[in-house]
Amino acid sequence: MPRIGFTSREKNIEYFMQWQRDYWFCLQLAGAEPVRLYPEAVHDYHAALEGLDGLLLTGGGDIAPQLYGQTLNGTDPSTIYPERDRMEIGLARAAVERGLPIFGICRGIQVMNVALGGCLIQHIEGHTGKNNTFEQPRSHMVHLQSGSLIERVMANGSEVLTNSYHHQALCVDGLAPGLVATGFAADGTVEVVEMPTHPWFLGVQWHPERLYELGPEHRRLFEAFVAAAQPNH
Repeated sequence: MPRIGFTSREKNIEYFMQWQRDYWFCLQLAGAEPVRLYPEAVHDYHAALEGLDGLLLTGGGDIAPQLYGQTLNGTDPSTIYPERDRMEIGLARAAVERGLPIFGICRGIQVMNVALGGCLIQHIEGHTGKNNTFEQPRSHMVHLQSGSLIERVMANGSEVLTNSYHHQALCVDGLAPGLVATGFAADGTVEVVEMPTHPWFLGVQWHPERLYELGPEHRRLFEAFVAAAQPNH
């Protein structure tokens, strides 16, 4: 059974129960042992990944804009947690160096891009009901690039219906070196990134862990991630 580390803003169990139990459930459902990673316990990023077979970067608040070379311009400062930024960026870089399977969800796809040298759009309209909450998702279609990892994994054709909760997005012209955008919303927002040179690297801008809001094809994201993380894979 692969052991998958998933990131958490803090150790607090109330935070886990409110915001993160769906990740835990989906990893278990796919046949993995979930391991929580939180800033209080993570200081050496490579050491934190020892004994883990994959890394899941979870959803959450905004990343400090100075980490991608910008000043505050649409980011919600009340949702910035510097220690979480530090931990997740460090873990993402270490996981890429080690060739570990890595899956990013919502904030997670943004961490992937920032960690590897990309930038973010600090605010966009029309992709959430209420910022940084799980209220009022904006459902919309995402077009998937033919032949991409995301298209193969979801096995649902060239379009997929997603649940959208984000107010920030990846810069189309500011993707990190090595990343390729393989999914787009109708307005051009980047919804999926991959790294073709990495064993298994996938980031999505929606929340597939909320299976009760989505079609069964979204469960396949976790199944493929866990399969890629099998120790004998």
